[in-house]
This record gives sequence, structure tokens and C-alpha cells, in this order.
Amino acid sequence: MHTTHSKGKAERIMIVVWDGMRPDLVSPANTPHLWGFAQRGVTFSDNHSCFPTLTRLNSASISTGAYPRTHGLMGNTVLVPELNPTRGISTGDYENLIRFDQVTDGHLLTTDTLAQMVVKAGGTTAVASSCSTGAAFLLNHKLDGWIVNHSYILPDPLSRTIKAQFGTAPEPAYPNTGRNVYAIRVLTEYILREIKPTLLYVWLSDPDHTQHAYGPGAPTSMEAIQRVDAHLGDILSALDKFDLRDSTDLFVLSDHGFVTQEQPVNLSEFLIDAGLKRAKESTDVICVDTHIYVQDHDIEKIRGIVEFLQEQEWCGPIFTRHHKDHDANLGQIEGTLSMKLIGNDHPRGGDILYSYAWNAKANRWGVRGTTAGGSGAGHGCISPFELKTMLFAAGPDFKSGVISQVPSGNIDVAMTALDLLGIQPSGKHDGRVLREGLLDGPEPQEIYFRKEHIRAQKRSNGFCLETLVQISTVGETWYLDKGSTLTMSN
Repeated sequence: MHTTHSKGKAERIMIVVWDGMRPDLVSPANTPHLWGFAQRGVTFSDNHSCFPTLTRLNSASISTGAYPRTHGLMGNTVLVPELNPTRGISTGDYENLIRFDQVTDGHLLTTDTLAQMVVKAGGTTAVASSCSTGAAFLLNHKLDGWIVNHSYILPDPLSRTIKAQFGTAPEPAYPNTGRNVYAIRVLTEYILREIKPTLLYVWLSDPDHTQHAYGPGAPTSMEAIQRVDAHLGDILSALDKFDLRDSTDLFVLSDHGFVTQEQPVNLSEFLIDAGLKRAKESTDVICVDTHIYVQDHDIEKIRGIVEFLQEQEWCGPIFTRHHKDHDANLGQIEGTLSMKLIGNDHPRGGDILYSYAWNAKANRWGVRGTTAGGSGAGHGCISPFELKTMLFAAGPDFKSGVISQVPSGNIDVAMTALDLLGIQPSGKHDGRVLREGLLDGPEPQEIYFRKEHIRAQKRSNGFCLETLVQISTVGETWYLDKGSTLTMSN
């Protein structure tokens, strides 16, 4: 538990998420409102997503200030045998999350959220979101405040009020302007006017929604970015209109980056063909996102699957559970690294976690970053183009015109927000307070950090397969930069 905290000048915290926004697409031309906002505040230029780089996993991490090892929400799809013993359930559906919470006796997340801690301290919370129902729900899953989403509004009395004033949200589109506008209108015309919550999340589904369909850098995707930037302008104007700018600390960040994908992979079918899984619906091996669950944790079956993956050109780094007799960074199977090293060693995780191979090749619009494991465009892997995210902050407690090269992460936003509100954290958390960005904190240049490479090797038939990850560390807080596999002759 973190024990140090202070009270800032701000009365409220606003956290705005642009889903899937790559920091290298921020510019005066593409995002003039965000660019101007950054000049008045702090740019955290080495900010990190959590791995796997999936939306709902990162929603939980932003909500809790913790890695999956701590909060227990392992991906966009999760295995909950009580709900489905043969395959994962989607965390994009909030009704699945409610059922998940019920079968775990209220432990959907296995640590406290920022919303819970704010309410316990006497504050109020609200969420305005055009993202999936599940991603919005994870920001305030105990319903300790209000959630306005395109498909539901909670609690019910608020639903009647919002629908009477704003109607219902439109159907999705590319760009997802209708749903984004709906969330922004409710935010600026009702939440900021009537509620003025202590903690406010705003999660916009673009550019992620549009990039999935068109790819990063495509004209329609760039239009989506420009429209989301205009929504930030609407938010800033509303804060000025209601005289809230000087009492609000505002974070603008993205949950993950985005890449071009070039090779669809159906791992279950591959494992069946290789004799490593009995059938599509069998429970001896279950593939959920990039987690692989092996019945009874059969070490020989785990070894066989790992060795199969190590032979595939499309497969990148592989992680397994740590063996007590091995180096702390190494997994239980030769050539793999430990899940603990990357923050995924939760009992709900699989026996194997893998990522796809990636490279820095640019797509047709000049946006770099390509991975296997999909067809079109997406995220979820261990490339720097997915792990590097944007983070800007401005307000009465932040420095102005500062660019910090000190590593930071999505896990730090909640911890910094708590510090600024003067609230003592409860539960377990992995993030730190971003003191280098605060008025009363040290300058970024005064912060020491290190970047290190951690390796696992497997030697066979005259070749050495090396799994390599790069980790950044600030004090006791670490962040995953990237990971790759290399094959070399002995």
C-alpha cells in the first residue's frame, strides 16, 4: 500500500481517454486542441499501456492503478468456468461483468478502484462514455456514482432524466461521431452543469473504433482523430463556461496504441491439427485471447504447446508461470520468461501467455508498426507501437510547458489523482504518483530511471532462440517497453 499522499489545489479530477490513440499522431495539424492543452501542461512522452494491450484490461488498470496481476481482469475475453467452461466470455458486455462479479462474490476486480476510494472519502463520481458497455462499467463497477453509456445509463433515476433531455444514443458509425457527440453533450450540458463530480471519466471510442475498420493513418481514421480533438475543445470550453477550469486537474491519455495486422491466426485450430488439443469445445486446452489454459496445469502439455509456439514464425515472446527453482524472471518452460515479469501472474491467468511477432514496417499511409495475429488493424501485442501511449496533464497542480521523458504509465493516473485529492489509497496498487509533473515536485531531469533487457534462451539443433523484453523502472515502479524473439546460430 502507498502511504504518502498530499492535497492539491484542485477540487476535481477529470480523466479523458481517447481509445487507441497513438502519441505519434498528435500534432498541431491533427490535434490542435490537444496540442494547445499540452503546451499549457505536462507531456509525459514515455507513457505505457499495460500488457496485453487490450481495452478492457487497460480500463481496469486505469480504474485501479494496477497491473492485471493485481486487479484480475485479464483481457478483452476472460475464462470464467462458472459461466462457460469451454470458452471465454467477452468483457465488452457489462452484463457479463455483472455475472462475473456475482460468481466471484463481488470480486470482479481484486483490488479497490479510484471511484471506490473517492466515494469512500466523501466524493462523487461519474462516467460519460461512447466505448463498449464493459469498458465503461469497469471504471465504476460498484456503481458508486453515475455511468452514461450509449447502451445504458445507471442508476435508473438518472436514465429517465438523461433520456428526457438528450434522447437515446445513435447507432455506431465511422467515425463514431454520433455516439461521441452524445457522450460529450451529456457531459457538457448536464454532468458538468448539474453534478460537478469529484471524479469524472470521459472515454471516447475513437480513434480505436474507426481504426479497426480502416487502419491507423487512413483518411477516415484521421478524420476520427480530428473530431475527437474537437470534442476535447468542447470539454475545455465547458470547463471555462462553468468556471471549473481553475479547480480541475485534467488528464488526457490513450489506453493503448494501434498497429496494422497482416496474418490471422486461429490457434485452437492449429493446436487441434498438431494433436495438442482434442477438439474445438474440449476443455483440455482452452485459448482465451492470448492466454492458454491447460487442464490440471499438465506440465508436459504446457511444454508441448510452448515448443509448438516456438516453431511458429508468427509467434513472438512466450510467458509461463515462474518455477520456484528458476531465476525469478524465467518461466517454467525453457526459453520463456515469467508472467510475473510482465504483471500477469494472477490466478485467473492462463498457463501460457504469448504475443505475436512484430516489425516496424509502415503501412500504406506511412504509419509504422505491423504485427501478425490479425487481419486489418488492431492491438493487443507487445510491440512499442501498442505499448506506447499518450498522456498529458494540466490544471492548477501541474507544471506548464513541461515535457517529461521519465517513464510513466496508465497505472500512474489513479495514484496521482488520489494524491491530488488527498485520499489515502486502499487495496493493492502498482502505480506511482507522477511527482515530476506537479508544481511542488522535482523537475523531470532530477528523476533517475533505468532501462534494462531481460532474456530467456533455448538452445537446440545448433540454434539459440532468445526471448527478450525491455523494462523501464522508476524507483520501484516498472513499465514494459517492448518484447521480441530472436533466432541465432550457436
